[in-house]
Amino acid sequence: MPPTSLNGHADLTDAALITRFLGGDELAFRALHARHTPRLRMVVIRLLGSGHADVDDVVQETWLAGCRGLHGFNGSAQFSSWLTTIGVRAAATRFKAPSNGHTDCLDNVPAPAAPAAATVIDLERAIARLPDHQRAVVVLHDVEGFTHDEIATQLGVAQGTSKATLSRARQALRRYLNDGASDD
Repeated sequence: MPPTSLNGHADLTDAALITRFLGGDELAFRALHARHTPRLRMVVIRLLGSGHADVDDVVQETWLAGCRGLHGFNGSAQFSSWLTTIGVRAAATRFKAPSNGHTDCLDNVPAPAAPAAATVIDLERAIARLPDHQRAVVVLHDVEGFTHDEIATQLGVAQGTSKATLSRARQALRRYLNDGASDD
């Protein structure tokens, strides 16, 4: 089947597209999907790591959950933030669960072993090396610009936990980017 043109839908606001989609306009959904999927996918890649096999599944689950919950979207937040929150929660289900079932111990999970010193390390690769919970907070705060209060809500942790995790993650990133050299 040939691709269908969005026939002017791309120029509409998210609110107008949502209203049209809820009224049965498939092209409105396609316009929303085309507009928001690239950013959503990048957030999921950063959260899970670029080599993670579940990236496309998480993006699809996010859209499915978003479509199911769209009637409840009240516009108090930007649609992109609302959708990203759903994506963060979907990605979080893919994080390794702590063995004892307690989320407070996540801060004690050691970072993965460092690769050989000859390996060229860039920021994306350094972020990918962080433990899941640290990577999530760095991506949401430093890359996507969410506040600690928003992160706490998205990840189901205390605001102080978000701040402490970000601090530890930044320390680990400094070590990774300095080839393991201590900045103390």
